[in-house]
Amino acid sequence: MKESLKEFIDYNDSDDELEYYIRIHAEWSEESFLKMKRLISNVIEDYSDDSYYPKLIIYYCLKVIQRIIDSISNDFFCQHVWPKEFTQESYKAFISERIIGLKSIRENFINSI
Repeated sequence: MKESLKEFIDYNDSDDELEYYIRIHAEWSEESFLKMKRLISNVIEDYSDDSYYPKLIIYYCLKVIQRIIDSISNDFFCQHVWPKEFTQESYKAFISERIIGLKSIRENFINSI
């Protein structure tokens, strides 16, 4: 097992994993998003010359990222609570940008297959 996959597994099993964080705290974690993005990129890079990707990364990129998108796309996510540095409208715009980023991660994975 390559080091990048080990790091991703540790992230996936942590309380900081993005989907888990969103479900528990009902808010966005930019730190977790950036870490997830970096770790997935590292795994894709490390396994790009292999004839397969580990099942966990396939599942995460195709299923978990979609669940995250579905969760934060729900109007309820931005309606009741948002960080102090945002207005409700700016938080909605911020989340919309993150949805685009999540879709991009998923597309990059699919295109690497």
